[in-house]
Amino acid sequence: MTSPEDVNATPDGAADIKPSASALRFAVPSPLESKSATFDQSPGLSWIYDTAPIGLAVLTPDCRYLRINQRLTEICGISVADHIGRSVRETVPQVAEQVEKIVQLILQTGESITGIEVNGQRADKTNAERVWLTGWHPLKAPEGGIVGINVVAEEITERKRSEAALAAAEQRYRALVHATSSLVWTSAADGQMIDVTEWCAYTGQSLAQGWGWLDALHPSDREGTLAVWHYAFSMRSPCETEFRIRRRDGIHLWHQARSVAILEADGSIREWVGMCVDIDARKRATEQQTDAEEALRRLNENLAQDMLVVADAEGKILTVNPVWTSILGWSEIDLVGNTSDWLLHPDDLKKTRAELVQLAESNRTLRFENRLRHKDGSFCRLSWTAVSDRGLIYAVARDITELRAAEDELRTSRQELARANRQLTMGAMSASIAHEINQPLAAIVTNGNAGLRWLARSTPDLEEARAVFKRIVDDGNRASQVIASVRAMFGKDRGEKTRLDLNELVRGVLAVMHAEMESQQISQQIDLSDGVSQVMGDRVSLQQVFLNLIMNAIEAMAVVTDRPRLLSVTSEMHERQHVLIKVEDTGTGIDANDMGRIFDAYFTTKPDGMGLGLPLCRSIVEAHGGHLWTTAIPHGSIFNVVLPTAEAVR
Repeated sequence: MTSPEDVNATPDGAADIKPSASALRFAVPSPLESKSATFDQSPGLSWIYDTAPIGLAVLTPDCRYLRINQRLTEICGISVADHIGRSVRETVPQVAEQVEKIVQLILQTGESITGIEVNGQRADKTNAERVWLTGWHPLKAPEGGIVGINVVAEEITERKRSEAALAAAEQRYRALVHATSSLVWTSAADGQMIDVTEWCAYTGQSLAQGWGWLDALHPSDREGTLAVWHYAFSMRSPCETEFRIRRRDGIHLWHQARSVAILEADGSIREWVGMCVDIDARKRATEQQTDAEEALRRLNENLAQDMLVVADAEGKILTVNPVWTSILGWSEIDLVGNTSDWLLHPDDLKKTRAELVQLAESNRTLRFENRLRHKDGSFCRLSWTAVSDRGLIYAVARDITELRAAEDELRTSRQELARANRQLTMGAMSASIAHEINQPLAAIVTNGNAGLRWLARSTPDLEEARAVFKRIVDDGNRASQVIASVRAMFGKDRGEKTRLDLNELVRGVLAVMHAEMESQQISQQIDLSDGVSQVMGDRVSLQQVFLNLIMNAIEAMAVVTDRPRLLSVTSEMHERQHVLIKVEDTGTGIDANDMGRIFDAYFTTKPDGMGLGLPLCRSIVEAHGGHLWTTAIPHGSIFNVVLPTAEAVR
């Protein structure tokens, strides 16, 4: 309860208290019993007390209750009957001192006191949060003396709660404004500023009320901004615009301003509330992006020879450059809004979709090839480089159709040349071997015939026959030496052996075969262990071994269409002092009936094969003290090469 020392007396019959004290004034005798009897006999007063929506009471000058209605008893929780004749100190002792001071002040001044707030005073504290606004008015006798005090109490609990909620909301609103570093302002109904605290702090202006805030705008933005404001105010519609505000250091920064009207109950505008948000960084970034896109567009139109495309994460085309039309024949209208699935070669559809998934995970693809359909029905081979950024894919493609055709033609020519060279070499070697062997064989035949003639005489000439047979033995030995010299070509003494890193040697062979594998759409899975030891060997011979094995794997997978084409090459230590290299493919595999013959000379399963590759490989490996064998698997085959380490050879 507010202390009476802090309350200013107000004229009688204050407008905020109902009913007024004058409605309760009438002549009352001075003795207490007489007063009580007079009140009890007034039907009009009883009706007012019983039906009034507010609390009413009459106190004697010594603060005793003459009358009180049910509404007012809600403050202390004591019944009406328990109030009558009792003093304030007996009923509500906790506020008795304040009430007595109010009554004494009224008795001294003869004036009403209003606006006193009182909280609930129940002993159990159940109504402590309820609030009443009370008014205290002198009850005067006809001769002018004060014979009592009329008390009027109106509950304002909900109003106080609303005021507290409004204050809390205002506090949160101000905190939010400061947290967002926005400029908040309030203007009158005609648009002139009335509350620009944040504005002045930001701009350094000492006077921004009225239209003074316009001086802080960039000169080029003032006229347009004022026109937008006037239009919004005249239409009573929300207003949104952008302009540059001069910061207190003199730098102009872009802001987005938005304001809404606060309306009265009758629909008229009471005021406008607005906010300015700093968008300078976003504005400049947008301008830079626009400039960059325009420069890129001009570059694409005038200089680019590659196909450029922007697509979403699902592959739907958003924009393309004119090179698409010049290379594929399709217009921009044909392409934008669709994925490239309808253009893809059927054999490339699956791997292209897989590449999109990979691109989303790794954000970049360095090189990827596929084929897109030209408008005339042919297919163009393209090499792609792409990156993904914020849900979009940016890709560049170069037409390599002619390049791949030239490479294929060159590769075919090389293969034909190599085949011809092999045939010529084998022919020359066969002729040389035949010539070397034919000489001792012819001599053997001649000497054999001569020996037969010496023995066929009537008297056999054993001495001559013995000489002939000796020459036959010599010719046989000479033939054996010819064969031994041929075998020596592939024997242990072929080439100079040095320390070799097998991993490095295999990588070099794979690099040579990369283009061939790419043209056959063969993927690689390479797992070369860092822990393998070096070996002693002839680099050229061992390169020929792995080149032959990898080429065989590529040819075996060339006809496979029902599963991925995968070449797997691994290295590991084997039985401590040996290195094991595995070459595995997913090709057609080796027939079980052929497993025991594939290393036999002149045995081949290829239509144009000579049957010398694998026997030669095994001879080279065995000449290095190693082993070469094959392992059958459900789809494909594994060739195993084991070579001793350099330490084991020592």
